[in-house]
Amino acid sequence: MVRQPQSYGNSGDWCNGMPFTVSLGCGTWGGNIVSENIVLKHYINTTWVSYPIEPEIPSDEELFGNIMFED
Repeated sequence: MVRQPQSYGNSGDWCNGMPFTVSLGCGTWGGNIVSENIVLKHYINTTWVSYPIEPEIPSDEELFGNIMFED
């Protein structure tokens, strides 16, 4: 946040797009599992479902080009 009151950053506000919260997180230094203010998304149990996809693995030449394979 630049040139805004610190209280708006901690609790969120309509004028800066920061998420509203009533629980301030002290980050991983303080032993929390998140390093941001605790908002609604942290209270929702989310399950991820993924399906296998065909891998697209580039060759070393595609990744490094002439840098690695100069004569």
